[in-house]
Amino acid sequence: MLAAVAKCPSHTLPAGQNYPSRLPYAFSNLVWWNDTELRTILKERIKGLGDEISPDSPAPCKIRDELKVLLKEKGIAAEIQSEEPSYSAFSGSRDPDSPAPAIVFSVLSPQILVDRLVILGAPDEVKEAIFEDFHTSEGRNYSARQDWIVRSRAREALEANGYLDGKVDVAHDAPRSIGGHYAVNLLISTNAGPQYHIQSITADGGPLLTGRDLSEFFAGRVGEVAREGPFGRLAGEIRAYYARYGFADVMVQGPPVLDREHALVSYHLTVVPGPLYHLRSLTIHKLNTEQEAKVRTLLGMKPGDAFDEMAITTLYHKIADDPAIAAYSFTFSPKKDKAAAVVDLTLDFYKVGTGSSVTIK
Repeated sequence: MLAAVAKCPSHTLPAGQNYPSRLPYAFSNLVWWNDTELRTILKERIKGLGDEISPDSPAPCKIRDELKVLLKEKGIAAEIQSEEPSYSAFSGSRDPDSPAPAIVFSVLSPQILVDRLVILGAPDEVKEAIFEDFHTSEGRNYSARQDWIVRSRAREALEANGYLDGKVDVAHDAPRSIGGHYAVNLLISTNAGPQYHIQSITADGGPLLTGRDLSEFFAGRVGEVAREGPFGRLAGEIRAYYARYGFADVMVQGPPVLDREHALVSYHLTVVPGPLYHLRSLTIHKLNTEQEAKVRTLLGMKPGDAFDEMAITTLYHKIADDPAIAAYSFTFSPKKDKAAAVVDLTLDFYKVGTGSSVTIK
């Protein structure tokens, strides 16, 4: 996060960066008001304030100053900071439950801490899981920007115990002054709903496993509480199996189908293999002719063969066991041409202990 300057002059964002000219703003720990109340007050006091502001304008400073005034009216001498989202916040994927990048305003001083974790309405086993996950938040700084994590993981605790329709709300109670700081209780309210049981669980392993009975690998059984991961490790094993035979884009799916009237759930795992990839080219760098020939033999995969991801992993172990090339390791870069369903594989070798590191590009 990029901390905003303490004064009101505008500042210029670094040139050449793909950074929005306007951003929404949010509040982290202004616990005396809810979000709607605070926005309404600020818009009344700051002429022209909308729901977005320019990071390089005087607006962030005006909001900081007005927040200090609001707290002073409550008898609180506060230091307010604003933080702009980092550039990476706009370039990567984001959890759909997480708050959107925003300029975040917070009270830096006095501290706003979590006093106690209060869990309401949760079944005992879920309450224990939530408490185990979040009890360390007690005594730490409070931030509403982290509520989505609490909400998400509390839902996971419900689902792991069969409460597939569970709802979670996260809030805080009224702030109170304790010594030189303020404290709030973190309130996690749950509506668990019915506990689901498994009505049926089946799997179709796709063309490479036609007719195979895969039920021995299931973690869940008919009649049991519907818990997390009913197929156990089966989905991951199937992905690895298909990838070994050239199906690098294989998708394994088994979403729950709920019968809400009877609190029952059915699972059916399916496999979508995708295209069969072949190795188009194999390029090896930084080995002599003899060593390269050795590596090609150990790899066991040549241009024209079905592309086997496991062959690359296995190569590490084969090299370590071969005295002629045991001093080497490699990085690898498989480049897929999806239109042609082929892979160009490059292996870059280096001597172990030279400071290089093994990375997958």
